[in-house]
Amino acid sequence: MSDEVNVVQAGGYQVSGNRQGQVTVREITSSEVIRTFEMDEGVVVREVFLLDGGKTVAACQKDHAIFWNLATGKQIYRFPKRIYGFSNNETKFFTYKYPDGVSLYAYPELTQICELLNRRMAGPFHFLFSPDDRFLVVWFAAGYPSSDKNYPKRNRAMAALAYTKLFNLDTCQEIQEFSRLRPGKGKFSPDSRFYDFKKTWQSSADSSWSTTSWRFDLTTYELREISQ
Repeated sequence: MSDEVNVVQAGGYQVSGNRQGQVTVREITSSEVIRTFEMDEGVVVREVFLLDGGKTVAACQKDHAIFWNLATGKQIYRFPKRIYGFSNNETKFFTYKYPDGVSLYAYPELTQICELLNRRMAGPFHFLFSPDDRFLVVWFAAGYPSSDKNYPKRNRAMAALAYTKLFNLDTCQEIQEFSRLRPGKGKFSPDSRFYDFKKTWQSSADSSWSTTSWRFDLTTYELREISQ
């Protein structure tokens, strides 16, 4: 299992985290180490982020996040939850923590905007913000969040996808019409008007597999089949 578990690049820098709790910042062109930050020793660094045009480094372990000023190396904030991801404009981020579920926060204020989901049968393993940052889709799976020993794999062998949830971040509401569709992975359209996904099923008659493409309208919450 690789020691280095997360790497991101932005603004001429590369930030990586490892399984010992260390965060390293390098210049991309020279590979020179610019800063090294120490989190809780021996605890896997789950996520790393470069924010504010490369001025701020953030990293998460299983139950908290730390922000540093890259220029000074000083800690700016310590946040008491694991952060899973930031919106494209970096004004919002979402967290998941038992027993709180999924919550939305403002950045850089670090104040809670709303609670998005209180269901805790499974944890998030993938997510996607819409291009305009008004919607967030999260894929949940049993066995997540994983333990440090298993990270980034699941804690146990179970079906990968438990359910998918789509949230309207303007209203802080789950879009129930979407949840009832039980969609798999998909993507937002560039203009954030639609969410497209595919569904595959096996025929009971001849055991053949079929796939259809669908488009969910993010304005009307209506679904229609689209040609492949």
